[in-house]
Amino acid sequence: MTELKTKDDLLNKLRSYTETTDDDNIRYKNIIKKSLLNCPELLYALHNKELESELFDEDNNILIDEETGELLGEVDRYFGENSNIRPHLFIPESQVEIQHYICYQVMFDSLPKYNNVQKYTEITFNIFAHGEDRTDKLTGIPRHDLIASIIREKFNWSNIFGMQTHLITSKESITDSNYLVRTIIFQITDINGISNTSYNGQTMINNYKVRW
Repeated sequence: MTELKTKDDLLNKLRSYTETTDDDNIRYKNIIKKSLLNCPELLYALHNKELESELFDEDNNILIDEETGELLGEVDRYFGENSNIRPHLFIPESQVEIQHYICYQVMFDSLPKYNNVQKYTEITFNIFAHGEDRTDKLTGIPRHDLIASIIREKFNWSNIFGMQTHLITSKESITDSNYLVRTIIFQITDINGISNTSYNGQTMINNYKVRW
């Protein structure tokens, strides 16, 4: 194991968690963030009027690089503790300003029988649509269903995480009188953390030998 000597060494090790296969919680959440923030249909469906100028120009053209397919606006503003897309479960309370939210989680609690090298990872999206803006008026579709369908289209049966992802749950509910909710869950059969990456990027496969 390489010794950490400086603050930069420590930070480089921590930053690598978003890319290495050691911890799927962090890496998968980073993949989800990038995917959602480059999905114009999804950002439109969130209906954040203050941020529409980051998605469309004055002629309603999508602000996108035609060669790379990357959105050109400051779409990172849709993400974060005080915005619409959050990498953890957040139950919104009554608010004066109408907003809609997507919260996502990564977790697992079961392994294939007689196999501790693999695991069943679940990726959960909780979609909260404010009741006063419950329907997208330009499509006529309930907003929480519209957002769920966009996410389903993007992730279901894809290999975005390296292994095939499939939808296993889609449930509708409410939190209170303010938000309509749809919860969708995807499952992946993937590797159960058998790699270990040092801060300088060297990856090793764990085995059953005891490490002291």
